[in-house]
Amino acid sequence: MPRRLELIEGSQTECLQRVQCLLPAAGVVFWLTGSAIKKAHTLLGQECDALVFDAHSGFDVNTFAAVSGTLRGGGTLFLLIPPLDEWAAFPDPDYQRFLPYPYTPEQVEGRFLRRLVWLLARRSGFSPTTLLFDEKAVGLKPNLQQAVIQTILQSEVPVVLTADRGRGKSAALGMAASQLQASGKRVLLTAPSRATVVSVFKHADNPPLFFAPDELLQTLPAGDVLLVDEAAAIPVPLLLKMLEHYPRCVFSTTLHGYEGSGRGFALRFQKQLDALAPDWMAVRLQQPIRWAENDPLEHFINQALLLDAESAVVPFDYAQGTNYHCLNRDELTQNEPLLRQLFGLLITAHYQTRPSDLRQMLDAPDISIHVLEQSGLIVAVALLSREGGLDAELTAAIHAGTRRPHGHPIPQTLTFHAKIPTAAELICERVMRIAVHPDRQNHGWGAHLLEHLLGFATRSGADYVGVSYAMTPELLRFWERAGFVLARVGFRQDTASGSRSVVQVKALSARAHALFKGLEQ
Repeated sequence: MPRRLELIEGSQTECLQRVQCLLPAAGVVFWLTGSAIKKAHTLLGQECDALVFDAHSGFDVNTFAAVSGTLRGGGTLFLLIPPLDEWAAFPDPDYQRFLPYPYTPEQVEGRFLRRLVWLLARRSGFSPTTLLFDEKAVGLKPNLQQAVIQTILQSEVPVVLTADRGRGKSAALGMAASQLQASGKRVLLTAPSRATVVSVFKHADNPPLFFAPDELLQTLPAGDVLLVDEAAAIPVPLLLKMLEHYPRCVFSTTLHGYEGSGRGFALRFQKQLDALAPDWMAVRLQQPIRWAENDPLEHFINQALLLDAESAVVPFDYAQGTNYHCLNRDELTQNEPLLRQLFGLLITAHYQTRPSDLRQMLDAPDISIHVLEQSGLIVAVALLSREGGLDAELTAAIHAGTRRPHGHPIPQTLTFHAKIPTAAELICERVMRIAVHPDRQNHGWGAHLLEHLLGFATRSGADYVGVSYAMTPELLRFWERAGFVLARVGFRQDTASGSRSVVQVKALSARAHALFKGLEQ
């Protein structure tokens, strides 16, 4: 049976009272309200018959997407919201997550919620408690999970396992690990964090040994089979090192999910696999485990949070020029095809792009969106965040280590860590993301877009442009060629990537040149 979404509108008290009357008499109910929303990760891997999500407590879209996967087929997700026509203006507590000092929730324009209200109103009819979806879903196909498990058990070559959320990928890994160990094989498991493999252990009666990626490659423990879960979140060079030492590998990743995307991983990694292990196998779990196929709730969440957005198919015409635009976010919110294309490119380029990034991109007052387009298609995109411009008193407190206002990461890093006392007084445009379409990479278009970003920053009165990223030789060369200088190298290596974070800056104003003189030499 299809799952359903039901809106309950009104004040928080009114909504909580009304939903009590609508809950099923029997079955498991998960409540996500108040502080319980922050503990939602403890529910993942479990199942419920009804789910109550209180958006008055903060509409955490990552959590909303994640917990929707706990709802069984035939269940109802009750979404408690302010009156629909007032929701976009609601000072959502979730805004505190991305609002930099000194902005307040009341100053947010609510573009993300405006778009969501439009999507809900388009589907919901007029009654606030009408079930949004009542169309029939296609019934379940024969379970293919066992076939995937058999592939993992029998294959002597690398296997790439992909699936959307709710397809039983982690369960398949857990059951395969148990059967492999029961047959005498030593199974190792790695993932970006132990928290991401809770479901694997839940389904493994004979659990594998877990190692963080950096620990695995440093110690190289003996093992017959290596399972790599959420492989998209691990840099390709590390995956290749794992494959060199453990020829029998299973690389598993989520294609569309709240935890990031596996499509960029597919583009980057599978080309390498073709060269190293041309006989590798690809398997995909397409059948949902907890709900029917073509589930209307899953479709709506994918649409609302752009979990399934993809970059455009760009014709191969390198000779044709590009046009640069700084996008108007109000217009972007109303242009669904353009928004899907833009966010799809960000998803493809960076595995950690999540629904919360969509909300921040549309709503954060300090962000601007810049694109290169060719024949109406986006071929490169960048997000800038305006930081700094803090008063002298606050800057001095940051330098002394007694204040740490929300946001402004690069100005604060320069002021406190790089010991440049007045750096936070200067205005910075931070490059949050810069991405080029996979079909247009290595043709200088990233550098071309960066030139436009520098021009925008100069025209808007910024003193300098900054960037922070996990260092690789290729990225370091890219930014150095553009005239950026190192301001700080982190002490600790990231456990997933094995890389150190770096901060680089490029001075634009005379004041910034004077302040960064020591860095530039």
